[in-house]
Amino acid sequence: MSTNTAKQTTKKKGPSQTAPLGFKGKNQAFLDAEYLSARFKKTSIEDVISVGVVITNPEHEELDRFYSTVQLTRGHKLPPLITELTGLTNEELEFAPSYEDVMTELIDLIKKWQVGKICVWGGDKNNFQRDFESRNLEKPLKRSVAKFISTFENIQKDVSLDITGGLDANLSLADMKTICGLGGHVAHNALNDAEDMLECIRIIERDEMKYDGIEAAEYKKFRGEYVKNRSFDDPEVDEDYIIDSPLGVQFLEELKGRGFADDPKTKAFMDDLGFILGKGNVYMGTFSEMMNE
Repeated sequence: MSTNTAKQTTKKKGPSQTAPLGFKGKNQAFLDAEYLSARFKKTSIEDVISVGVVITNPEHEELDRFYSTVQLTRGHKLPPLITELTGLTNEELEFAPSYEDVMTELIDLIKKWQVGKICVWGGDKNNFQRDFESRNLEKPLKRSVAKFISTFENIQKDVSLDITGGLDANLSLADMKTICGLGGHVAHNALNDAEDMLECIRIIERDEMKYDGIEAAEYKKFRGEYVKNRSFDDPEVDEDYIIDSPLGVQFLEELKGRGFADDPKTKAFMDDLGFILGKGNVYMGTFSEMMNE
């Protein structure tokens, strides 16, 4: 499979042509949040634990920013994985500002700058909504938060389709950062991730993407089919299947010579066969992993 990473040469996009700027003439906000998503006493919980926002004018010049942690709902605790990903701790969130205080301050800031739409990447609107519905807020704040969430616009689909020529509607933020030349690391810090989303949009508008979005989408599609068809890839679990077979090695070489590695299904079969023949496991990295090696 081709992994040519030539830069795109598509026509440069002005601010009014990019997905989040379908709201011409209005200020924008770019929001990211971190959540405690878990099962708790036979119910699902979705607590907002931090929120970061960057506010810009229609040309995406920064006007203001906001970041706050959010106090955990009483009785809820962060699992170790969330602490590892976000760097947030139960002790820190125990003394964080209350949800009510955070939302009041953030909504006041949104009103101050007359923000037209709040751009998010992925499922933040649904996550925010589930958290909101689980809370017993006073009516004035309840109305304000409901209106605030209603202005969320998930730009992931439109931007992904735009830069991949319609091939992929679900580029991750890591994929986006990689394509834009910002590296593939996602900080899982709400403000940092909001900044990265905004910077990706700026780079797309200037047509300064480092890698071709179409080739990124093609690689993702190839890898998805490949991973789905792998069967043997864990030395500890699958070691009993490993054999010494000169005939098997000969067959594998014949497959390579026939170009079967260019198809995801046959490449998966070949790599499984190589594993069984004791040649070790082949790992096909994600697009961001491949580009950032």
